[in-house]
Amino acid sequence: NKYRLQETVENGDFTGIYIFHNKTKDMYYVGQSTRVVGRVMQHLAGHGNGDVYADYKYGDEFEINLVSLRESGYDSLDALERDAIKTYNAYAKGYNRTRGNRN
Repeated sequence: NKYRLQETVENGDFTGIYIFHNKTKDMYYVGQSTRVVGRVMQHLAGHGNGDVYADYKYGDEFEINLVSLRESGYDSLDALERDAIKTYNAYAKGYNRTRGNRN
């Protein structure tokens, strides 16, 4: 339900993952949080991955996508994050320094 998801996003308190896509360099960063919107805002204020912030601060074009765990079909936040890191090649050719938080 798009309306429910939009309402949840505006409240900034849903559990899920966020995907930063540096469109200038075609690089990805995937993270997870129990408060996704708030965590994304922290990244944009310089309290997250330093390489993402540096590229954002110096003008690279970014697109940010948010994925709710509830809407994803996954039972585990860690599995959702791990699969997204793999899908976007965010570890080998992106900003992620690990393949995910837990095994």
